[in-house]
Amino acid sequence: MLAPARRPTVSWLFFSPSGRAGRQTFILGWLFWLMMNSFALAKLTLVPEDDDLFPLYQLAFVASMALSIVSAVMMSIKRLHDMGMPGLIALTIFIPAVSMLVLFVLCMWPSSRNANAYGGATDWPRS
Repeated sequence: MLAPARRPTVSWLFFSPSGRAGRQTFILGWLFWLMMNSFALAKLTLVPEDDDLFPLYQLAFVASMALSIVSAVMMSIKRLHDMGMPGLIALTIFIPAVSMLVLFVLCMWPSSRNANAYGGATDWPRS
């Protein structure tokens, strides 16, 4: 009997390097983290430093940034897998001179049409 296929989840999209992610999913994931980090930064800048909530907003901002960095790497790995490339190239998003170019390429490069070594279908975990 065949095991049921794993369904994609939010935790898979943001925190797993397995499988493939298409352009739309990748862009929406980046926009989600941009929105979360912007919200945390806005809250942090609007609260006076002597307010009791200031340390909480600092923690929220740092946590949001840490989660978004990990998630950006995982989504980039999946996006590279979808393009048929090794995930190690995702580390180039940490090189300041080329990071914007790499992000642009990840957003614009088309997906592999067929199954590849990293999975059978776009936006799906590797079985």
